[in-house]
Amino acid sequence: MSETSSSSGATKAKLFRLLIAEDDPNDLELCLRGLRKSGISFEAETVSTRDEFVRKLGESRFDVVISDYRMKGWTGMDALTTVHENAPDIPVILLTGTLGDELAVQCLKLGVTDYILKENMARLPAALQRAREETELRAAELQAIAALRESEARYRGLVNNATYGIYWVTANGELLFVNPALVTMLGYDSEQDLLTVKNSCEFYADPIACDRVHNDHSQNGRVDAVVEWRRKDGKLISVRLNGRRVKDPGREDPCVEIIAEDVTERLKLEKQLVEAQKFEAIGQLAGGIAHDFNNMIGAIIGWADLGIDETDASSRLHRHFEKVRQQANRAAALTKQLLASARRQILEPRTIDLNQVAVETLSLLENVIGRNIEIKAELTPDLAVVRADPVQIEQVLMNLCINARDAMPGGGALVVETSNVVLDREFCAIQPQAHPGNYAVLSVTDTGTGMDRATLERIFEPFFTTKELGKGTGLGLATVYGIVTQHGGFMQVQSELGDGSTFRAYFPVSTEAPKAEAAGDSGPMPRGSETILIAEPHEALRQVAHETLVALGYRVILAGDGEEAMRQFTGNREQVQLALLDVMLPKLTGTEVVARFHEEKPELPVLLSTGYSRDVSQLDCAGEGGSPILQKPYSPRELARRVREALDRRPSTQVEARSRSSGD
Repeated sequence: MSETSSSSGATKAKLFRLLIAEDDPNDLELCLRGLRKSGISFEAETVSTRDEFVRKLGESRFDVVISDYRMKGWTGMDALTTVHENAPDIPVILLTGTLGDELAVQCLKLGVTDYILKENMARLPAALQRAREETELRAAELQAIAALRESEARYRGLVNNATYGIYWVTANGELLFVNPALVTMLGYDSEQDLLTVKNSCEFYADPIACDRVHNDHSQNGRVDAVVEWRRKDGKLISVRLNGRRVKDPGREDPCVEIIAEDVTERLKLEKQLVEAQKFEAIGQLAGGIAHDFNNMIGAIIGWADLGIDETDASSRLHRHFEKVRQQANRAAALTKQLLASARRQILEPRTIDLNQVAVETLSLLENVIGRNIEIKAELTPDLAVVRADPVQIEQVLMNLCINARDAMPGGGALVVETSNVVLDREFCAIQPQAHPGNYAVLSVTDTGTGMDRATLERIFEPFFTTKELGKGTGLGLATVYGIVTQHGGFMQVQSELGDGSTFRAYFPVSTEAPKAEAAGDSGPMPRGSETILIAEPHEALRQVAHETLVALGYRVILAGDGEEAMRQFTGNREQVQLALLDVMLPKLTGTEVVARFHEEKPELPVLLSTGYSRDVSQLDCAGEGGSPILQKPYSPRELARRVREALDRRPSTQVEARSRSSGD
C-alpha cells in the first residue's frame, strides 16, 4: 500500500520517501494522519509483514523507515537489523505504546535514530526532519572522509613516484618520512634502511650548512638552499633543498617537508659553460695580441735573415743578426703558444699515429726530464690513428711532460700511455666537449705533489701558474688545452694533493691511413721570374717580402689593403701569376679579394698569410678550396719555398718558362 501527501512548492523540495511497518490499521491511520496534519511532503509505502518489508526495502530507496516496536511475528528491532543489513545509511524511527527508559537507551545504542510514543505522534515530523539532517551530515562526513582518503592516496602516489627526493623532519632534524627517490639519491637499500639514520644532519658534508638549513626552517618556516650531501657510499653530491613548515598528522607536531633535487651534474655543466665562456674571452684577447706581435716579429725575423745572408759569417755584425733572429724566434714561439691557448692556431693536420709522436718526443725529453725521474711508456699496439697537426701534438706531450717534471722536484715516475676508448651518450652528457664515438687517448701521469681543487679549477687559464715569479709563463697547460680543443678533442684531469696527477687528452679517431711526411728543404732558396701581387697591411712585412722575392728574381707588385689590391690586379691582370694576400686586409678581407680575383681569373694561384683569424673555419675552407695558408711569422726561406710551391702547382698548360740563376 502507498500514500502520497504534498504541500507548498517549498516543501516539495524536501519530499520524504517513507517505508512504514505497522500491522495495526488503526495505528497506521494514526501515523498517516499525524504526517498529513504536519504539512510535510511525503510518499509512504506501508507493510505489515516481515517478508513485505524486506521486498519493499530491496525495491526502492527510502529516506526514513518508521516501524512499530511490536508486530505479529516480528518486531521493530527485526526491522532495524534488516535495514542495517541492506541499507545501513537509512535512519529507523520506532513507534511504541510504552517503552521503558532502559529499553529506549538499549534501542538507541543498537542504532535506532529515535522513538515516538503513539500517544505523542506530534513529535513524528520533527523526528523525521532531524533524522534527515543527521543522514545528510553523515553523508557529507563520509564524502569528506572519502575525498580525504583519495587525496592522501593521490599525494602518497605523487610522493612515492616523484623523481625528486622528499622527506619530513622535525625541527631538530629527526627523520619522520622518506620517499623512494631520496633512498635512491643517497644510495640506500630501502626506506627502512634510510630511516635508521635517524637525523638528517648525518647527510650533510658540512655541519655548518646543516645548522643553517635548520635555522632557516625554524625562523622562517621555509628552506631554500644548495648544500653538499654525502651518500651512503661516501660520494659527495650537490643538492638543492626547498621546504615548508607542515604538521605531522601522526604526531600532531609541527615539522618540515623538504624536496631535495640532485643538481650535481647541472652545477658541473653550468661551471663548464662559465669556464668555456671565460676561456673564449681570454682567447680573443690573447689572439688579438698575438696577431699584432706576429706582424712585428715577422718583420724582425725577415730583416735579421736578410742581414745574415748579406754579411760574412765570421763578422761581428753577422753574429749580431743571429742573436736578433734567436730572440725573435723565441718571441715567435711565445705568440704561437698564445694562439694555441686561444684556439686560433692555423693547423696543418694529417693522419698520424700518437704512438710514433710519443716515442719521438720522449727520446727528445730524456735529457730534459732529469735522471731522478723514471720515464715509462705504456703504448697500445693497435692504437687508432687521428687527424692532427704532428707539431702541435708534440707540443702537447712536451708541455704535459715538463709540467709533470716540475711537479716532482724530488724525483718520481712519469708514465706516458696511449689507449683506445669508445665514449657513449651517458659519458658525453657530463662532458660538454665530447661527442659519442671512438677516441685515441694520450695520457701523462706523475707521482708528484698533486693539486687541490682550487688549483684544478684554474690550471688551463692562460698566464695562471703556481711557479715562482720568472719560473714560468703560465701558458704551458693553456696551450695544451687550446691545441686539444682545436683538434676537436677535450682534456680530463685527475689529481689529489700529495698523490700525483693524470692528464688525459682525447682525440677523435680518423679512418684515413697515415701518410709519410715530406722531407724539409735545407738547400738554396728557390728562385723565379714570375710576377707576384703582395697585399700586406703591415709596412715592414711588405718591405721584407718585397726585398726577399725581388732578390730571388721575381717581379713584385705591392698593396696595403684590399681595395688597392683590386686596383693593382685590374691594372696588371695578365701579368700577375700569383697573389700573396693577408687574410685580415683592411677595407676588403683577403678571402673577399680571392673571390673577386677568381671571378676574373679562375686559374690564378693564391697564397693566404695570417698570424691570427677570428674565423678559423673560414681559413680551413680557404685551404681546402686550393688556397694554402702561410702562417706568420714566416722566414724569408719559408716565404720563398711556399711561393715556389704555389706557382708550381699551377696546371702545366699555365706554367710559364722561368729563368733561374746558375745556383738553382
